[in-house]
Amino acid sequence: MSKIKNYIMNSVEKQVDKITDDYLAGKIDQDTAENKISDIDNVNMIGIDEHNVGDHLYYAKEESKAEVALSLQGGK
Repeated sequence: MSKIKNYIMNSVEKQVDKITDDYLAGKIDQDTAENKISDIDNVNMIGIDEHNVGDHLYYAKEESKAEVALSLQGGK
């Protein structure tokens, strides 16, 4: 049973990561990203639900900004 659960969780994480990457790249807006993530079956298995999907995207964007800032500092 745990192999199936791990497979499902990995699949969900990959789907969420792809949508998050599209959002960060500006290919889709926040509302579209939230709707797509909310529509993923079993998304609650990785701790995302309709109440915190916006938080997930917010923190992903903030983390992305921090990574860019750190890479710019390292490049000087």
